[in-house]
Amino acid sequence: MQPAPGEPGRLRVVVIDADDRVRESLVGLLCIGERLMVVGDAGQAAAGLDVVLATEPDIVVIDPRLPDLDGGTALIHRVRAAAPRVRILVMGAPSLEGSDLQRAGDGFVRKTFRPSDLVAAVVAAAVPLAS
Repeated sequence: MQPAPGEPGRLRVVVIDADDRVRESLVGLLCIGERLMVVGDAGQAAAGLDVVLATEPDIVVIDPRLPDLDGGTALIHRVRAAAPRVRILVMGAPSLEGSDLQRAGDGFVRKTFRPSDLVAAVVAAAVPLAS
């Protein structure tokens, strides 16, 4: 794990979701507490990749229903190629569970999450980083 400057031990998170209200809510939830720090967000896949490359987060939370770059699947593959150490948490509908899209990430959380479920899923996806 690469702590943020002046923030030892905090996981750096980027949120990518096409819905502005959902993205804003996710950022707000993830900023609560001392374990996580949101370092960027985006509403489209192309912009999301730019944010990931610029901020070098530990974890990216991706809603795969993105309007560009063939959606979240393409973004996951691009993030893996450009920033292989970045972990990916896929956030989606229960129908995605067991899908190739879910398996492409390092973790999965249902879009109908409880706030504690979201934070726990982000931290769990980072476990290999902390080892």
